[in-house]
Amino acid sequence: MSPAARRAPARKPKAKAEPVVFRGPPDRLASLLPAMGAPEGAEATLKGAEVRTLAVRPTEGDAHKATLKISKTTPPGTYKGTAVIEGKEVPIVAEVEGRARLDAHPRRVAVEAKPGTRHTVELTLLNTGNVPCDVSGTSTFCLFDGRGIEHAVWAALEKEPPKGKGRMDVFLDDLAGSHGGLVAAKVEKAAKIAPGESGSVTLTLRLPERLQAGGAYSGAWEAGGIRVPVRIKVPEAKKTTTRKAAAR
Repeated sequence: MSPAARRAPARKPKAKAEPVVFRGPPDRLASLLPAMGAPEGAEATLKGAEVRTLAVRPTEGDAHKATLKISKTTPPGTYKGTAVIEGKEVPIVAEVEGRARLDAHPRRVAVEAKPGTRHTVELTLLNTGNVPCDVSGTSTFCLFDGRGIEHAVWAALEKEPPKGKGRMDVFLDDLAGSHGGLVAAKVEKAAKIAPGESGSVTLTLRLPERLQAGGAYSGAWEAGGIRVPVRIKVPEAKKTTTRKAAAR
């Protein structure tokens, strides 16, 4: 070894940059970055996942919020890669959370039916999440008359409340009358739908007895990552005519 080589100081290994960690569902992974200028053209790549966009925006204070969007059907897990922000390449890690999500066709259910009857609905479901969705079993949901809140407000303000009660008591008592009861929902055949795939289910709805003739009630069926609005219209009661009245 030459004297010059012996005198040269040993080079320290270059410290590795800490990765920027993104967390969240595939279409909304987020991370906070330190203060910077006006970042433009940020981009990223991940091993094993398709990156859609990387956006960096200022927040209150000195920090910036980075939002990373990848394919919605990317399975939960940890993915590593790199990003270019302000012209600098930095390592990134995406910790993808599981998200159950289904889209339904039709998007909402509207039926006309009498109290206490059963109604069958056919639905096609598309899994737009990143985990398998199991749609099965039985459940219940509430129905409410859409005019109930307005009527309850009117009842509470229209006149002085009875002795011993306040206006809020009158409001709540009247609002309780708009509750149509519980719908029993049953999936006739279970469906396990993988991400990106579709399936069909047959749903049977058993309507409560307390529904009022001429009423219009709303609720929502929820199961395995889906929420389908349900509207029930109850037909008007038929008017009966006595023989004596008919003779006139």
